[in-house]
Amino acid sequence: MKAEKIPLLFGIVLIILLAFLIVWQADVLGVSAGRLEQDARANQDIKSSWEVAKDVNEEMCAMLFYDEEKEECSYSIYLSREGFSYGYFYRQGGPDAYIAEGVKGIVFEDKGIALLSMNEDRVCRVVVEDDGRAVEKEISVDPERPFAIVLPADCGAITMYDAQDNIVTLYDTYTGI
Repeated sequence: MKAEKIPLLFGIVLIILLAFLIVWQADVLGVSAGRLEQDARANQDIKSSWEVAKDVNEEMCAMLFYDEEKEECSYSIYLSREGFSYGYFYRQGGPDAYIAEGVKGIVFEDKGIALLSMNEDRVCRVVVEDDGRAVEKEISVDPERPFAIVLPADCGAITMYDAQDNIVTLYDTYTGI
């Protein structure tokens, strides 16, 4: 009787192993929200001493890593996928001169907009309007620190202000690759 159970047990283990390999190869297992920073640091060789500014919603995660002197930076964008999948998947990242000099906007049409900046312009608030009529959302930003902000894809006009209430221009906006 025990000899009959060994092949059955072996078959079950083999089926579980094959199912795991199929799921792994299908690339449906992403990175959990709690491990995004750790994954970005490991995959992009970002030093553990660098600080991070990040924002996450259900569709996207934007992270901006920078050194203590705020002389170097690197960013990471992770997106969720439609359908049968779990977690977030790396989309793009690396060093970027626009982020160091101003505010960079990256638009993913169906996922949202990521605003990333080392904050040389001293942005202190971001206002998102709904069709130019009413303020939909106002986000406070520390003018002394870099920032990463994730906005929904269907948000209205985005206006940024410095501490003197001057409008800060979003110079670089493009559709993510």
